[in-house]
Amino acid sequence: MDSVRIDRSHPDVVDVMLREEVGPLVFAARRWPGEVVGSLAAGALYGTPVYVVMAMVLEQRPGRIWATVGIAAAVGLVVNTFVILYEAFRSVTRLRFSPAAAPTTMTLVRGPRTDRPRPLTDVQQIWIDHSVVESYKRDRKPVSARITLYVRLKNGRTIRPMPILPWTTDTAPLYQQLQQTLAAASVQVDLVVQRRVQSPPWMAIGHGGSTGGGG
Repeated sequence: MDSVRIDRSHPDVVDVMLREEVGPLVFAARRWPGEVVGSLAAGALYGTPVYVVMAMVLEQRPGRIWATVGIAAAVGLVVNTFVILYEAFRSVTRLRFSPAAAPTTMTLVRGPRTDRPRPLTDVQQIWIDHSVVESYKRDRKPVSARITLYVRLKNGRTIRPMPILPWTTDTAPLYQQLQQTLAAASVQVDLVVQRRVQSPPWMAIGHGGSTGGGG
């Protein structure tokens, strides 16, 4: 699945599919290689001062320094792997509304398990945040984007499902479909689009603005 879709194939529920339907272990395995490279690079960068001090001030042997580097890398990999697995099993990948004709409950689907349904009367607002960074060049082509769907409850808590894959989702149709789905429940649905211009490489502070829209 390359974009968010609303699945109405089941007669009793409406599913807002935020991410492709793969198991949490598959999702974690896809993320792990990239995360590992970043973890090792960060460990090398932030650990360099420690290694320099060990070599110059404490006059530690090279073998002990390399042992320290290896231990730091191993700890980083273990911690990073745990975080990836935790997110894979805990991140919300789907919002389920039921009954399909006039939803009164919302259920969060997290990987292999489903939370208990909560009444839609507990939901204050659902909004889509679409942030786009445009090129500083004259063509103003988008260079990066981030799309996140938030659910704000009346008790003040905010549920942040997994970020939506950018470049593949047109947020306007998604916003309209959510409005139609939740109209009977009187749940406020908003779309906020923010655009800013990328800072030119020769300027410390870029120039740009943002635009917003909502329902």
